[in-house]
Amino acid sequence: MTGDCKTAAGEDFSFSLFARGKFSARLTVNGLERLCLGRVTLEEKFSETGALEKKLRRHEAADLLSVGLESLHELPFGCEYAISRNFEVSNGFADCSSDIKALHFGRVGSLDLEPVIFRGAPCRAGFLTCDGKRFREAALSGNKVLYSDRLPLLAVVASWPDGTGVEYAVGTDLWRHCAAQNIPDAESEFTLSFRDGELVYERRVLIYGKEAVPEKRPWRFKNLIAWRSGGDLPAAPAEDVVFSVPGCQVSPASRREVRRRVRTGAGNMVMTGASPCLCADSSHVERPGREGFRHFDLAEYVSLRLWANRHLMKSGGSFAVRCDEKSIFFNTVAARNLASVPRRLQQSGDENV
Repeated sequence: MTGDCKTAAGEDFSFSLFARGKFSARLTVNGLERLCLGRVTLEEKFSETGALEKKLRRHEAADLLSVGLESLHELPFGCEYAISRNFEVSNGFADCSSDIKALHFGRVGSLDLEPVIFRGAPCRAGFLTCDGKRFREAALSGNKVLYSDRLPLLAVVASWPDGTGVEYAVGTDLWRHCAAQNIPDAESEFTLSFRDGELVYERRVLIYGKEAVPEKRPWRFKNLIAWRSGGDLPAAPAEDVVFSVPGCQVSPASRREVRRRVRTGAGNMVMTGASPCLCADSSHVERPGREGFRHFDLAEYVSLRLWANRHLMKSGGSFAVRCDEKSIFFNTVAARNLASVPRRLQQSGDENV
């Protein structure tokens, strides 16, 4: 039905955001459903599936390098809650954020984020724990729990027999996903399971005890989804300018340097030696002198690639990011996508696309 979903689509994929139903979003690659996001649950009993739809919009960039999708729902239970989502979808990536706030001067208590569900019987999977040291292979057979811990996973990767690969990763705000560790009488639980042919990552980010007093604040959680079809990606054009900016890309100094080079450069530019990393320097996220603000910069490379191509394509140039061969991300879908130039998305064909 018109108005039930908004979609961003490319040559081999579609990414849809839904107004209602069990799933809030869905990724289809090569015509098959690969990943779905579920719905938020609050206070362990109020499900977003009972929420009222307030907004569902699609924003198309003039250059068609990205499409924005946004939604807003209000849950009329408890103290009442607002749940909003924003996605920036480009070719091979969806940069996501979910905002949850209590209305009428209430507080957000126990919170389960959207389950991340890899569908269609993936044949291989792996995950990266919060230490960021190595990907662990996960055997996909029977029904089993592959990971369960109070700390979140940095990334979950899955692939299918046709060569399609899909990855989930936390956004730059790793510290928010770990927030329960610094709240009295609060816990968290992150579980990766394989059951009935689906790989399911459940994220209980806030589990408050009976004596806990939830903070009076809204919450925002960022995530990144990457995908590729089984075919080879178009290679980046022959480079005219090659440069490297090492270190955490969330750092204001790194951001300034990369953007300075792009603004003063021309032609086909390649940033080499990229190595997505964990960083604990709180000044990078505007909390100088404070502890507990670990962040993860993979999503920053994605934003940089989109911004730089938007700038350089105006004069016929391009921008790609080449991952360091020693990085644990070297063979990931995200790294392969970063090394290519984003293709333009499909233009809106009707009001429901």
